[in-house]
Amino acid sequence: MRTTLDLDETVLAAARSKARAEKISIGRAVSELAMAGLSGRPAAVASTSFPVIRAAAGHLLTDELVEQLRDDE
Repeated sequence: MRTTLDLDETVLAAARSKARAEKISIGRAVSELAMAGLSGRPAAVASTSFPVIRAAAGHLLTDELVEQLRDDE
């Protein structure tokens, strides 16, 4: 279903990162994140051979932030 949403910047950044990482649409990513929140379970993370680093509560770790921190080194 198509609709217009007013999303918090942090929520949109999380959805974009999830969509990019899993090669899905932003709409699907928002839906999966919302369903995970409704069910009380954490959102599924794509299985990779890389270690998964969880951000502290209230802090979003995005691809853009990682690139910025990497470039600062």
